[in-house]
Amino acid sequence: MSNSPRPIRRIVIAGGGTAGWMVAAGLSKCLGKQFDFRLVESEEIGTVGVGEATIPTLHFMHEILDLDEKEFIQATQATFKLGISFENWRNVGEHYFHSFGKTGKSHWTAGFHHFWLEARKRGLASSYDDYCLELRAAMESRFALLPDNGINYAYHFDATLYGQYLRRIAEGLGVQRIEGKIAQVHTDADTGFITGLQLANGPVIAGDFFIDCTGMRSLLLGETLGVPYESWAQWLPCDSALAVQTTRVGQPVPYTRSIAHPWGWQWRIPLQHRVGNGVVFSSQHIGDDEAKATLLANVEGEVLREPRVIRFTPGQREQVWKKNVVAIGLSSGFLEPLESTSIHLIQKGMSRLVELFPTDGIRQSDVDEYNLQTRDAIEVIRDFIILHYHVTNRDDSAFWRQCRQMDVPPLLKHRIQHFRDTARVMLRPGELFAENSWVQVLLGQGILPSSHHPITRNMDDRTLSGFLGDIRKDVARTLMKLPTHQQFIDRFCPAPQVDRPDAAPLSALRINPDARLDVVELAGGAKVYVVDDFVLDPEALVALLQSAQDQFRPVPGHPYPGPQLGLTVGMTAELDTFFRARLAPLLQPGATLGTTARFSRVVQDAATLDARQRICHRDDSDLGAGERVAASVHYLFKDSRLGGTVFFRPLLSEADTARLRQDANTLDASAFGDKYGIAPGYMTQTGRHFEVIGRVPARWNRAIFYDGGLFHSADIDWEAARAGYESDPGRLTINAFFKSRQP
Repeated sequence: MSNSPRPIRRIVIAGGGTAGWMVAAGLSKCLGKQFDFRLVESEEIGTVGVGEATIPTLHFMHEILDLDEKEFIQATQATFKLGISFENWRNVGEHYFHSFGKTGKSHWTAGFHHFWLEARKRGLASSYDDYCLELRAAMESRFALLPDNGINYAYHFDATLYGQYLRRIAEGLGVQRIEGKIAQVHTDADTGFITGLQLANGPVIAGDFFIDCTGMRSLLLGETLGVPYESWAQWLPCDSALAVQTTRVGQPVPYTRSIAHPWGWQWRIPLQHRVGNGVVFSSQHIGDDEAKATLLANVEGEVLREPRVIRFTPGQREQVWKKNVVAIGLSSGFLEPLESTSIHLIQKGMSRLVELFPTDGIRQSDVDEYNLQTRDAIEVIRDFIILHYHVTNRDDSAFWRQCRQMDVPPLLKHRIQHFRDTARVMLRPGELFAENSWVQVLLGQGILPSSHHPITRNMDDRTLSGFLGDIRKDVARTLMKLPTHQQFIDRFCPAPQVDRPDAAPLSALRINPDARLDVVELAGGAKVYVVDDFVLDPEALVALLQSAQDQFRPVPGHPYPGPQLGLTVGMTAELDTFFRARLAPLLQPGATLGTTARFSRVVQDAATLDARQRICHRDDSDLGAGERVAASVHYLFKDSRLGGTVFFRPLLSEADTARLRQDANTLDASAFGDKYGIAPGYMTQTGRHFEVIGRVPARWNRAIFYDGGLFHSADIDWEAARAGYESDPGRLTINAFFKSRQP
């Protein structure tokens, strides 16, 4: 390869999910102008989708992509994570916490825990936990973003939503998604390089360089190129997992829970809209049915879908880059999500590939370096996970006795003994877990070092006590200022109500694939795009909504004149896919940023409308700088008298129009009416302030799409059709909003 390297121009990513779309987004952001990126995936192939907890390194990925944190959190139903609570790991009934960030203050000669050990020996120290802000905040369920990175955090999020979010970013950066199942992989007879992916529906996707994100199957690297898999089952005895999602009960805590059982462990991950649960277990020590029964007996809230068993072998491909294929994600190997490292390993695989990308052709030295770095990085993470199993006082089951007695890898064995003897943790450059992580887990699992650094003895009791006391007080003072985790989410980043269990039957819109797009031109040249017969079975959709009508709720503070219900994730994804395929080229030339959608019903009497509801509006209340939005309305009622949508243009100057809108948001209804002469009622006609530029009448199963920057309003004639609005289901619509960046 080094003698006559082939130039790389066409990159093909095999597989989607979190791995595929993270790689696509990262590579296209860093290298997109120089290469052609295509991603092949099939809607028929599901993803594992169990990894919802992350570690703080994800911030680096989001910096690369220039993501807006609030938008990301809302799009993925995310909560914040300050660490992991390990329950029953050291012994049944004994817990400890592995927090992010740092504990106390270190000296160049020795970490803080050496000073704490000396103070503990003299009776001057409180719990090691008291000196870590992240740990204390987690235990009291408090959180806030602090200046100067004053608090270290990661996220819990919906992995499926995250994949969809990354997909929108990647496609906005020029990645082409190709739908299809890979039926055959073509290789060059002379070199063994992969040349193309034959899809089941016919076409061959040719490429110069391939990234295998096909999951545990490892279709390209494992099956096609024959790279063997190295098992680590001798150190990591769990080989199965069960995952289940439940309704949210209570407020989400800002940490992951890891609860040990006699045969493995259980996770509990709180999101804004639900809770992710699961067990990781050894099939030699418990059967699937018993593991499932135990899981279901130990979850809170209503189970949303049936648990499914996932089989795995912990380990790594002997090479993750061979010829012109790099495997990233599950296709390269698997480590159980005990320390939430799965997404980090995907991210690291992507960023490492950017650093070593074979722009001018593949050279064996790059391949060797990539493989060497990958192995070094994952083996240290592997050892850190083994540590949790091996260093334990549990003797209550064959599983834990096996873990205690097993022989562990040499470096880990040395580190355990070195800490036991001296309290030292000596790390190699570039390791993922810092000294504080090793210390928290080693102490938490039950090791108390027999000695510590002698420099700590230079401090007299008063100085040492003051040193630790000042740190403890700083933590306590900061902690007192933090809101609760839920309060912070409510103020900063509340996500839309989606994927609710009560809406579970509403799993699909079933948009008509043959729907025709027509155009209505408004006065002044703006266009509204009209799609009739939008969904295949609107009657069934309305019937399902009627069965869930008690779940519709007014949104506090929202001006919409009636109750609403968030669409499920699947339905929103359908709308998003249709919009990007048919409307985005017409309405949103910038990179897509996200889609939100809701079912809505107009039920408010015209005489009771507040100032905001009496005037037409734009869909710009949630836009940031450099962003725009398109919108759609899908009419799901047959009585055309209930009204379609009317569009306006302002008759005032831009400044006066802005002042009117501001007054509508700040003045009460009476004062606003007196100032502008706008009586209570829905705005549907030309007046002193706005002029009608066009109407689109409602029609059963019609959807319209338009620029959200146009002034518009529902064409409501309350007095003429009051009975229709008050009937069931009344004026039922789906309102959707498609956000993008300005081009």
